[in-house]
Amino acid sequence: MKITRNNILLWSAITAFALTSTGCSIFKPSDKGDKDSKGMTGWVQSGEEAVSNAAGDVKDKAKETSGRVKKTTEKAIEEVNEKLQSIADDVKNSNISGDWAIETVLGKKAVGETAPFLKFSPAENRIYGNNGCNIINAGYKIDSSQKTISFGNIASTMMMCAETNITDREVGEALAATASYSITDSEPDRMLTFYDAAGKAVMTLMHRDFHFLDGTWAVEKIDGEKVAVDGMKLALDVDEKRLHGNTGCNIINGELETDMDTANSISFSKIAMTRMACPDSGWETRMTVALEEAVTAKKISNDEIEFIGSNGQQVMLLRRTDAVQD
Repeated sequence: MKITRNNILLWSAITAFALTSTGCSIFKPSDKGDKDSKGMTGWVQSGEEAVSNAAGDVKDKAKETSGRVKKTTEKAIEEVNEKLQSIADDVKNSNISGDWAIETVLGKKAVGETAPFLKFSPAENRIYGNNGCNIINAGYKIDSSQKTISFGNIASTMMMCAETNITDREVGEALAATASYSITDSEPDRMLTFYDAAGKAVMTLMHRDFHFLDGTWAVEKIDGEKVAVDGMKLALDVDEKRLHGNTGCNIINGELETDMDTANSISFSKIAMTRMACPDSGWETRMTVALEEAVTAKKISNDEIEFIGSNGQQVMLLRRTDAVQD
């Protein structure tokens, strides 16, 4: 058949009439029921549900991951704390620096013409001290993780001791036999024990720490009364055994002694001062008398100490301050 313009128009008209009369659509309807979907609205709702479900899955995963991260972090922190505690314990157990009074040696009470003691110098890995008669020194090696310690090159002066039955010889024997150690803290004392290779205690020592005295101190009170003059200060140096200070008018100097037999025992001697005329000389006299009466030094805090007299009463209260001006 010959296709003409008139034929095309005729077929287009017939097709349009057929579609209109049957109510057919060229769009395919959703194959889902009304319950599941209603055309385009259903598709949108389905998409929203999918997004919501995906978001829920992400939150669950995030929560689960967060839990794992939290547990891992807590475990890591716990391990770090354990290591820090171990380091602190090692430092504590290896901290044998300072002065130690020898209490017992080879099962006997340590006895000497003077109080036997050992002073540890970790910077040099050496000890210095007195065996009750002679000055001694030695090198030492320590392993805090294994709690081992040994002494070598033990040397001593050779003075003849005036008293008998003292334990000076036993001190050297105990040091030579020492293989391990332990430190026990029990208020107010800190004890150090040396053991031989068989684990038998050969020496016990008590810590005598006087270095809390080091520094410059303002004299706050004398015999419980607040000092009424300005500039009354003391500078103390335990290692040098020196006292230096100012009465608020005159410069004062002297010697500081500690006694290894008694915890925090202290005494001042050879006190000398300049002779300037002072308007408040009464306080100056009270200061020197209080120093002469002091038999014990007590740490109240890092910034406050007191001197106690033989009657157990406070004779001087001091507070940490700046250096003494000459």
